[in-house]
Amino acid sequence: MLKCRTVWKKLAPLARNSSTLCHQNAKRAVLRNERRPGLLQRAQMSAGPSGGGGTDNTLYYVLVGATCLGGAVYAYSTLRGDKQRYQDRISEIASRPNKATQEQTEIQTAASEATKAAAPVTPTPAPAAPTESTPAPVLEHAPYLLIGGGTASFAAARSIRARDPGARVLIITDEPDLPYMRPPLSKELWFSDDPEVTESLRFKQWNGKERSIYFQPPSFYVDPTELAKVENGGVAVLTGRKVVHMDVRGNKVRLQDGAEISYDKCLIATGGVPRNLQVIERAGDEVMQRTTLFRKIEDFKSLGKVSREIKSVTIIGGGFLGSELACALGRRSADLDLEVIQMYPEKGNMGKVLPEYLSNWTTAKVRKEGVRVITDAVVKNVSFKNGKVEIKLKDGRTVKTDHIVAAVGLEPSVELAKSAGLEVDSDFGGYRVNAELQARSNIWVAGDAACFYDIKLGRRRVEHHDHAVVSGRLAGENMTGANKPYWHQSMFWSDLGPDVGYEAIGIVDSSLPTVGVFAKATAKDTPKAAAEKSGTGIRSESETEAVAVSVKAGTATPPSPTHQTDDYGKGVIFYLRDKVVVGVVLWNVFNRMPIARKIIKDGEEHADLNEVAKLFNIHED
Repeated sequence: MLKCRTVWKKLAPLARNSSTLCHQNAKRAVLRNERRPGLLQRAQMSAGPSGGGGTDNTLYYVLVGATCLGGAVYAYSTLRGDKQRYQDRISEIASRPNKATQEQTEIQTAASEATKAAAPVTPTPAPAAPTESTPAPVLEHAPYLLIGGGTASFAAARSIRARDPGARVLIITDEPDLPYMRPPLSKELWFSDDPEVTESLRFKQWNGKERSIYFQPPSFYVDPTELAKVENGGVAVLTGRKVVHMDVRGNKVRLQDGAEISYDKCLIATGGVPRNLQVIERAGDEVMQRTTLFRKIEDFKSLGKVSREIKSVTIIGGGFLGSELACALGRRSADLDLEVIQMYPEKGNMGKVLPEYLSNWTTAKVRKEGVRVITDAVVKNVSFKNGKVEIKLKDGRTVKTDHIVAAVGLEPSVELAKSAGLEVDSDFGGYRVNAELQARSNIWVAGDAACFYDIKLGRRRVEHHDHAVVSGRLAGENMTGANKPYWHQSMFWSDLGPDVGYEAIGIVDSSLPTVGVFAKATAKDTPKAAAEKSGTGIRSESETEAVAVSVKAGTATPPSPTHQTDDYGKGVIFYLRDKVVVGVVLWNVFNRMPIARKIIKDGEEHADLNEVAKLFNIHED
């Protein structure tokens, strides 16, 4: 640029003088009524000075042309030089790790030679085995990449393979285990008679049939290093590896160890992590070491071991997980000489879900299992004193225990949102997706981490097994080109042991008005009997395949909707919003979920819910 400026300073005065002379000659010609010389003549002025200022005009055009040509040459050379410097810079940056490695190798070599010179010669040792810091080799590209190793990912993989038999699917999970189902961790596994259940992870369902917690045995999966070579494709699982960055433009992910894997289509099914109370996090290491956040297989194993070594355990939380664990540990408390305490800020068990009268009944049921229940318990402070964890409540009460289980909810895992540029819902959390569960044109989200739009109930985020199954399956179908919207109303269930259980669908919020219709229970109205009838302990596996058909109401005449009795053997609870049923709880009523799903889907007002209850045939023996 400096050269160009210097040339211009020298040429500019000459150009301006030539322009002035040309203008003056033209002006004089007009005044003399002379015809202006033609351009062709000006082009021939180089032969001699016969035209009044021809030489000056020629000099002007030469100077201007030379300036333009020089500017063009300079711009071209500058751009070419910039491009070359950019390429050199990129190459230099890319070679830094290699240079560092080379320098380190040279230093190590020099040190090794010095050591050899100073020490006697010894036999060469065998090569060291790979360490944990050395990443296992992985394939560079996966046509279908599924991030997360839970139920949603496995359902998606199975769906992809069903529609595309030759598909190559890679599941990446930060857990050390193959895909497994989580519900038995807080239910059936605790009721097993097998002393080795924490190692075998096999359990008997309520119907007596035994099964493993894993969806498939190891032989079902392909080795990740062989996935690209397998003739008919398959499903591979990369365990113990965490995706920390997504490049949505380059269609690739980076793992925590630095490895990169590209993809054609990607599913995010990262689930969530258990929440903890801030007062516990601030209490220090002694308290944190005696606190379990229950979510994974390792948490089940750890709590199982701890419960056999301590004298007291306190479960904070009155929701699904807290209540299930309280009942499970309560049943074992007598044999283990273990005090089991459950505390929560609500007035009764499942107080945010069940109407107050049913919540009170459930609380009494939990107490019968041997659990000490503390209601209206808001934790103010937690500390470790004299070998005990001391929990102080806001009303002044104090509870001393050996171990805490925090069951206070789930936080969706959305760490990839920032690098991937994905939107996180500010109200419900989780990745916002469209009706086809898409966050981008080739990125889908399923399971706990998906915040989807329900065409009947509005935007929602659901944290239940059935939703993980259905949303994962649908995402897998859409990844293979199905383009189906998510219309399914997922259900969830909870069992307080083999004798009491309920299934629910829609918005079940105790703050909504409810209407309950109950009947006397029989021996077949238990989770155990329902499992024997359906043949599966994971009830949603059969419910998600069911379709509501035309049903006839029972002939028996049920009583008016009421909750005056204390005998809630079985029944149906309707949750209303603007006189429309938006949620249904089936209390010890099983295999009727398609009917409840259809009622919500219809979205109609019902003048008499007593008549609607007849559809569930709860008064049949």
